Amino acid sequence: MRAAIMVIIGVSTLHGCGTTSSRVAKTHLNDDGEGLSCERRVKVAAIPEEYAWVRSHYPGAKVKMQSLSRCDNSPTDKLHVTTTDDRELTFFFDISSFF
Repeated sequence: MRAAIMVIIGVSTLHGCGTTSSRVAKTHLNDDGEGLSCERRVKVAAIPEEYAWVRSHYPGAKVKMQSLSRCDNSPTDKLHVTTTDDRELTFFFDISSFF
């Protein structure tokens, strides 16, 4: 009987951990506003860094479109993405070092 109780407690604990981690994966990690405006552009040295930045800050987000723009007369790349919680966001990247 004691072994059965220990198994139930163990399974319950593991189930709780799985539920918590799936909630964390859906939460965006970038709460400081970095990249969300011209003023908060992310400086990159190459286009692949833009996509890597989105993957690391918004795991699971899908890039829908990329566009070229200007911020403060500097070339700026914009990535338009949909996050795992269905938010539509645009990220700004400073590409002046190579464009």
